[in-house]
Amino acid sequence: MYVQQAVKSFNTKPVAGVVGESPLSHLIGFHPIKSLPNDLMHDFAEGVCPLIILAMLKEASAKRLMTYNQIEQKMNTFNYGMNDQSNKPPKIRAKHLTNNRIIGSASQKLCLFKLIPIIFDDVIDQLTNTLDIYTCLREIISYTYSTKFRKSWLPYLDSLTTRFQSLMVHHLPQVVISKVHFVTEYSKLIGANGPATHFWCMRFEGKHLYFKQLAIRSLNFKNPAFTLIKRLQLRQCLMLSNKNYYNIFTETISLETINYSQLSIPVQRLFKQNDINQTIFDECKIIHYKNVVIMKQSVFIEKLLYVEEEPRFVYILHLLSIQNTWKAVVEQLQVVGFNEKIWSYEVKFRGTLDLLDFDKFLCILPHGLDIYYVRGSAYVNVLPRLTI
Repeated sequence: MYVQQAVKSFNTKPVAGVVGESPLSHLIGFHPIKSLPNDLMHDFAEGVCPLIILAMLKEASAKRLMTYNQIEQKMNTFNYGMNDQSNKPPKIRAKHLTNNRIIGSASQKLCLFKLIPIIFDDVIDQLTNTLDIYTCLREIISYTYSTKFRKSWLPYLDSLTTRFQSLMVHHLPQVVISKVHFVTEYSKLIGANGPATHFWCMRFEGKHLYFKQLAIRSLNFKNPAFTLIKRLQLRQCLMLSNKNYYNIFTETISLETINYSQLSIPVQRLFKQNDINQTIFDECKIIHYKNVVIMKQSVFIEKLLYVEEEPRFVYILHLLSIQNTWKAVVEQLQVVGFNEKIWSYEVKFRGTLDLLDFDKFLCILPHGLDIYYVRGSAYVNVLPRLTI
C-alpha cells in the first residue's frame, strides 16, 4: 500500500518512510521485510538510545536535581577512559536539550548511552521514571550487540523487548517512535539471521565518514564528486604502496628501553618464577597487535568463569618484549559484584600478577576496557553479553 502511494506521488515525497519500489523487488524469493533485516546502528545507536538519554536528562531537570547548565558542565568535566577517548561525544549544550537533539556520530551516542549512569552517578538513583527503561534497554543492547549468540537467549530477549515497549508506552508515550517497535523484532531477526552485529551498517558508515569529512574540508562546490574520487584513488595508491598493507604486523608506540632494576619488586618476583633472566627490556605504552590496540592501564577479559560466564578481568601493567616476543604483565582483578543501576562490574585489585601472551586475552573481547571510579569503587563497563 505504501509503495503504491509513493509511486503515485512520483517519488517526490516519502510515505511512511517508503520512497518507492525497491530495485530488488523483481528478484525471485525477495521479500521487502524478511530479506532486509534491521540495522543495529540506526535502530539503537541513532534511534532509541538518544531518546532515553534526553528523557533521563529532562527528568533530572524536571525534578530540579540539575539544571541544563549543570548538566552541560558535568558533561564537560567528565574524564573519559583511554579506550573511550576515540568515541568521546561532543559537548551537549543547553540548547541541544531544549531542541530535543543529541549531536554526534553513532559511536559517540552509544558511548554516551553506555556511560551516562557513571557520569551522573549522584542523581541516577532518583530518576524513577526512566531508570527502569534505561536498564531494560541496556540489557537488550548487551544481547543484540553480542558477537556470539546462544539460541537459548532468544525467548528471554523477546520478553525484554516486549517489556521495553510497554515501559516506553507507559512512561514516555510522547517520544515513542517506530524504532521502539523495531526493537521488538530483534529476537526473530537474530533467530533467522544470526548475531545482529554480523549485518549492521557500522563498517559501511565508518568508510562513508571519510567522504563526509573530505567533502566538508575540501571546500569544493563545483565538482565535489571528482574531488572525492581523485583523493580516494591517491589514498589507495599510498596504502597499496606500503609493503605491510596485506600483512598483519605489530606496531609499537612510545618505545623505550628499561633495566630490570627499574621494575617493581612484584614484577621481578614474577620473572624469577618464570625463569626469565633478561636484564634489559623494550617497553611500549601502546601496541597494535593483529589490528587490536593494546594500551597500558587498560582492562581485558582473560576468560569466562562458571556457568554464569562471569568475566575474569586483567589490568595491564607493562607491555614488554621478552626474548623477542611481546608479552603483557597483568594484575588480576576480582569481581565483587554487578551493579545493575550503572550496568557495570565492580572490581578490586587482587595483587596477583601474571605474564600473558596477547592472544590469551583477545579471544573473548578483542578491545580494551576502562576503569571508572564511582563513590570510591572501581567499575568496568562491558557493552555486549559475553559467551564462548
